[in-house]
Amino acid sequence: MKMYTVDNKLLTECPEIRIGDKVYPIDDRQKTVEKVQKIAASTKQENMMKMIREVLSLALGEAAAKEVDEANYPFAASMRIFETVIAAMTGETPEQVGARFQNTKE
Repeated sequence: MKMYTVDNKLLTECPEIRIGDKVYPIDDRQKTVEKVQKIAASTKQENMMKMIREVLSLALGEAAAKEVDEANYPFAASMRIFETVIAAMTGETPEQVGARFQNTKE
């Protein structure tokens, strides 16, 4: 028989992402994830970068998201950052997020 418990440590720790020499905490709370899912589900392909900016703003906070946006990373790096942030929020791997995102947008 397996038993799972939820302790305070699990409830208060949040994932982080390192981009270059900066580390950003990721808001992985349920309501934030729900908002992100709603934004992603209602976004059309031509609005992808706008959606990514909105998601990063929710997940990282406005100041950190602006900093990442102003760094003007190559498109592939921006997509990898997005996938990694979503993965940290949902407990998936970036590859799973990338595959799911590709499947829903085709």
